[in-house]
Amino acid sequence: MQRTVVAFGDSITRGYALRPGEGWVELLSASLKSNPGESILVFNAGGNGNTSAEGLKRIEQDVLAHMPGKVLVEFGGNDAVHDDRAVCVDAFENNLRTIYHKVKAKGGEVIFVTFPPVVNEWHQTRGDKYYGKWGGLDGCVEEYRIVTRKLAKKLNCRLFDLDKLLREKLSAGKKEDYIKKDGVHLTPRANKLIADRVLKLFDVWLKSTGY
Repeated sequence: MQRTVVAFGDSITRGYALRPGEGWVELLSASLKSNPGESILVFNAGGNGNTSAEGLKRIEQDVLAHMPGKVLVEFGGNDAVHDDRAVCVDAFENNLRTIYHKVKAKGGEVIFVTFPPVVNEWHQTRGDKYYGKWGGLDGCVEEYRIVTRKLAKKLNCRLFDLDKLLREKLSAGKKEDYIKKDGVHLTPRANKLIADRVLKLFDVWLKSTGY
């Protein structure tokens, strides 16, 4: 049986403002293809600017059509937008649950991915008073990251804490090495780091599940 991996999310998954081949999904695909004896198809189902609700609208064609397989689910940053597309935290949790159950019903496995850090002072929302009570957009998005972490535990599914990974790197080096000057999208270096880490995690997951 052909094995598949689907990366399902927003612009972080899609690889916004990167050259062809620089995104973490493309890098992961290339690495898996280069492994002798492996036969794994990787699909990039990232949608620039997508909330979890907008992702759900395209799940049938972009994700479920490729099942069974593993699905890396990464949303949260756009759910926190200050406009009519906003998805409240409770609705976000419900959307992640729906994604999980739809994938599971098709024989797939969900791996939740937390949204990466936002550099408040670089982001276009830095003057938006709406985010003041959180200390900036990053604090608001943290509520969605917390939901993602807790739900992964509740549903007993795997978690790739991308936020934690990059936050550790930011504390030890220059922010611009990993976050673009728009304050949210990721540099080629960050994407390489993500691809390498996911590949290592996949080595463990593949061996433990016989996938």
